[in-house]
Amino acid sequence: MKTVLFRLFVAVGLVMVTGACAGHKPARVVIVDSDNDGIIDALDRCPDTEAGVKVDSEGCSDDEDRDGVFDRLDRCPGTPAGMLVDVNGCAVDTDGDGIVDTEDRCPETPPGVVVTENGCPRPAPAPVAPPPEEKTIASLELDLHFSTGTCRLLPGQEEELDRGRRFLQQHPGARVLVEGHTDSVGPAAYNRTLSRERAERVAWLLARDLGRDKTDFRVIGYGESRPVADNATQEGRERNRRVILRIIADN
Repeated sequence: MKTVLFRLFVAVGLVMVTGACAGHKPARVVIVDSDNDGIIDALDRCPDTEAGVKVDSEGCSDDEDRDGVFDRLDRCPGTPAGMLVDVNGCAVDTDGDGIVDTEDRCPETPPGVVVTENGCPRPAPAPVAPPPEEKTIASLELDLHFSTGTCRLLPGQEEELDRGRRFLQQHPGARVLVEGHTDSVGPAAYNRTLSRERAERVAWLLARDLGRDKTDFRVIGYGESRPVADNATQEGRERNRRVILRIIADN
C-alpha cells in the first residue's frame, strides 16, 4: 500500500511541478479510474477489470490462494499452498479416480478401478468358500412366469403354484430350499438379485397358503450361473428361467 501511495504522490507531483515550471498556475489534478476498481489508471496494470472484481494493489484480479488462477476464474478457491491445480484452479486428478495427485500414491490407476483413500486399487476380497452342499431328498421344478424385471407373478400361474403346494404337503414339516434361476440377459449381479427376489416371493406364497412357518423355508438366487439350456436361443432362455423347490434332509 505504501508503494501505491508513493507512486500516486509521484504521479500527482509531476503534474503539479510541470505546471509550476511553465510559469502558470498549477493545473487541477484529475484522477481517472476507468474501471472503478479503486486503482487510478496511472497505476493500474489491468485498467479494464470487470465491475465488482476484487483486485490487488496493481489493479489486477486477485488470487487469494496463490494458485496462479485469478479468483474470478477460480472454481476451487482456498486451494492449499503448493497444490498443483488445473486451469479452473482445482486440484489435479490425472487418473480421474477421485484422489488428487498430491495425495495419490498410484497416480496412473486405469479407468474404472475402485481405489482406496490413497488412490491405489482396492485389494480383491478373499474368496469365500461356498456352503457345503445339502442333501436333497426330493425336488420339483416349477414353470412360473414373472413380469419382466420383477418378482410379480403373471396371471395364470395358479396351476403351477398348486403343484408346489401338493409337493410340499407330501413332506410336512420338512426344510425347504427355494432356488431362483434366470437366463443370461442382463448383468450377472442384477440377475442374482432378481432370482433371489423371485424365490422369496414363491416361498412367501407357499408358506402363507399352507400355513407353514416361514423359517421352514430358505431361499437362494443363483441368477444365470446354473443354466440347463442354451441361452443363445429363446427356448433355452425360457427353460433357464425357473424356480426349484428342494426338500432338504436334516443334518
